[in-house]
Amino acid sequence: MEDQSKNTGASAISTEAMLQRFLLISRAVAGQLDFQSLIQKVSEEVGFFLPHDHIDVCILTGEGDMHVAYEARLHTGWGDAPEPVPISVSPIRSILRGKEDFILTEDAQLDERFHFDGAFSDPIFDARLRSRLHVPLQVEGKVIGALSYSCHARGVYNDSHVTIAQYVADLLSSYIHALNQGERARKAAIRQAEIHAHAEGLRAGALRLTEALELERQRIGMDLHDQTLADLTRLNHELRRLRQTPKIPGDALHAVTDRLEGCLQELRGIIEDARPSVLKLFGFEQGIEALLDRAVASQERPIEVEFADETVGAGNRLQETLQIALFRITQEAVNNAIKHADASRIYVSLSEGGGNLCLSVSDDGRGLTHGDTDHLGGIENMRTRATLISADFSIEPCQNMPGTRVRVTLPVASAAPSAITEPEREDAYLDS
Repeated sequence: MEDQSKNTGASAISTEAMLQRFLLISRAVAGQLDFQSLIQKVSEEVGFFLPHDHIDVCILTGEGDMHVAYEARLHTGWGDAPEPVPISVSPIRSILRGKEDFILTEDAQLDERFHFDGAFSDPIFDARLRSRLHVPLQVEGKVIGALSYSCHARGVYNDSHVTIAQYVADLLSSYIHALNQGERARKAAIRQAEIHAHAEGLRAGALRLTEALELERQRIGMDLHDQTLADLTRLNHELRRLRQTPKIPGDALHAVTDRLEGCLQELRGIIEDARPSVLKLFGFEQGIEALLDRAVASQERPIEVEFADETVGAGNRLQETLQIALFRITQEAVNNAIKHADASRIYVSLSEGGGNLCLSVSDDGRGLTHGDTDHLGGIENMRTRATLISADFSIEPCQNMPGTRVRVTLPVASAAPSAITEPEREDAYLDS
């Protein structure tokens, strides 16, 4: 087809034959429900008067300055692009922006219109496409995309081909517009469903968390009633008895004082569990260290703990609500590691990078098992707390060793990445 004459082809086709072909095109595309099937049918029918080695339909997405392409016959990087491509890099951007009525070139390899900084023209050149014809797709005077034909040979298309190509484009525009609107409606419905599911998940999570808080309040009430209140009642009886004694023995006073100090200590522990005042008094980092010390102090078996702050005090700069949420997630993860995983080492780290703050709790315990459901409620509480502060939550096996890693990633202001990554530090500690 090299150097094919511009005066042959379309002009030699009778009006009746062309009308019949247009009717065939209309019937062929009427039942298509997706762009790829539509452009395939068009390619099968238009070859009668528009020769091509490649045909594509380019469609504006309606989401910013972006477009997508669907191809038939020869496939190129245009149709293979996984995401919409900016119009600004398209070789036919002048048509998509309504600045030209058509583009006709004898050889795209040499045409300056296809060569500019950042142009996404490599698919044309890689496929060795030379003759090119592009016309707009329009609905109510508004450009919604473009229809393009290409051949490997030079000089295939002429002005009569432009006229026919525009007729075909006008015929297809309404179908393509309807498909495009349907695709947008489908994507909008999916987004709405995702938003609804997210909101429903938040509602259910908040409900679970509320129930857990109510159970916690009941536990605190039982602790106060069964421990502190009972001890204080016994102390009150003891003091009344001593008050009736003419001479109070010194050892009796010491015993009462010791028991009173024990009650106060129990009460402080209950209050601290209800509200981590250590965060307000000493900051996030020292609060986590105090949490770890308290968690292992009452254990009969030895448990090694370490907290590594790889930030420059980023935890202390968080809002109080964020600090409390991260503190509670750490508390739950540490308790699970001790009570359910039989961990002997627990590593907590705070790192930042890529605009995110990452809190990680790793242990060398027996890990998660399918039959272990004792602490699933605690995991859901951690997940809900993370969701309520717009953080990502994950719980997974440690890399290359037994144990579990809980990770919370919270978007924050841009921060420089740490010199050593948090997983490397964790694995080195747990494996030592």
